[in-house]
Amino acid sequence: MGFIVHTREGYRVDVPHLLRILLSALLLLAPSTLARSPMPTDPPRGDVRIVVFGDFNGPYGAVTYPDAVRRVVHAIGDVWRPDLVLLPGDLVAGQSRALPDERFTQMWSAFDEVAAAPLRAAGVPYAATMGNHDASSLLDPGGAFAFERERVAAAAYWSQPMYETNLAYVDRHDYPFTYAFRHGEVFVAVIDASSARVDDDQRAWLRSVLARPEATSAALRLVMGHLPLVGVSTKTGPGEVVTDGPEVARLLQDHGVDTYVSGHHAAYYAGRWGGIELLFAGGIGARPILGSSAPPRSAVTITDVWLAPLRVRHTTFDPADWQVIAGTSLPERIEHPGGAVLRSPRALP
Repeated sequence: MGFIVHTREGYRVDVPHLLRILLSALLLLAPSTLARSPMPTDPPRGDVRIVVFGDFNGPYGAVTYPDAVRRVVHAIGDVWRPDLVLLPGDLVAGQSRALPDERFTQMWSAFDEVAAAPLRAAGVPYAATMGNHDASSLLDPGGAFAFERERVAAAAYWSQPMYETNLAYVDRHDYPFTYAFRHGEVFVAVIDASSARVDDDQRAWLRSVLARPEATSAALRLVMGHLPLVGVSTKTGPGEVVTDGPEVARLLQDHGVDTYVSGHHAAYYAGRWGGIELLFAGGIGARPILGSSAPPRSAVTITDVWLAPLRVRHTTFDPADWQVIAGTSLPERIEHPGGAVLRSPRALP
């Protein structure tokens, strides 16, 4: 085989050569191993299918991902075949001043290799919002971005033409932080909720873009931001939800938005708050849901949309075992001073 070498002293193993052979074998086996692993079911398909998957980064500076991320990406391309993938943030593991400058580029390269490139190869359009670990908008006391390096690296990655996906942008003046696009009968506005600050400028932009014909004529209007408008997991301290979340929710409702999609809390919940649907995406690794005794579970959600009449159904899987997370396992209501979040019937059979 070439990795046992004869010398005057006897035989020895050429370890570097052996390691190269083993690595090559593993790389050849990886796709077939994924293909042989258990796969999730394929729910009844609507006129439009959206997969929502986020919060899958590792510890600070990580350039590897849990195996569950590859399994989800494989299922997206081979089983669910959605029209669109929404990534509600925390895709890389920044927000640390201890990391060297070059690590941010390395992390985005790892994200591309594991998640984005396979989606492009499968012909699946995707859109992301920046999470606090991707490009936090938190300001320091002087008014500058506290994590400027992360924001520069995120902008550099997402601005590369080779990483473009097949989306019809309506407004991308501040891409990838704030932008909007129309995909068939679905209109999506992406806000920079990578910190609790969704300022007056963003709200004014939202009012403007949601009033455009591309939005008003769409059958379904979504807004995606990383931090939720209200808390549903045990991660509900200061700075963990959008400041003035009820006011932002009213703005969305007034402009015909159907659903606000968020991440950050690492807890899957499909709810309704006042007149707007909320989809808390969950992720890889999970936190307990307020008012629930059920164990936390990782999550990826398939949202199927029937257009005439409009009907939406969420099917959510735990990538650890591909079991469906039953909507009946979610609390019927989560109490908040600003009004209870009610379990959405869209998560029920």
